[in-house]
Amino acid sequence: MARLNRVSLPDSEDFRNDLLAAKERDLKPLLEESADVLDLDYDQTMAMEDFLNLAWLSGTRSGHAQMRARATEPQPDVKAEFKALMEESADRLNLSVPRTISMWGLLHQAWMAGNRTCEAEIMALLIETKSDVAEEALQWLEDRDES
Repeated sequence: MARLNRVSLPDSEDFRNDLLAAKERDLKPLLEESADVLDLDYDQTMAMEDFLNLAWLSGTRSGHAQMRARATEPQPDVKAEFKALMEESADRLNLSVPRTISMWGLLHQAWMAGNRTCEAEIMALLIETKSDVAEEALQWLEDRDES
């Protein structure tokens, strides 16, 4: 049986595009929900979009740090960046206490989405670069045919 070529390492542009698509997928519903739940004006909506983006990016950085830490450090400190983001969002949007708490819930969802996305994308990249799925499938088929 012919051997298939190993899948080539995706370039950084592919990885970047995958992350941008994931960010859009993760944040669009949160931005729509924030407009409904928080009753924001235009300027506040634009600020909220910025904060959701920052929360998502903070989550991706945290996910990356956590994955690195699994191999090298016992416990990374990932709370300070997000805490500062929450404080800045409360100051800048100047919402009532219940709406601020709702906003923080949405920012937390964005942060968690970024964290999960980073972990998933890095794991996919590692799997793709460290294994040859096509070769493994062919080997499995050959082993199955022999038995």
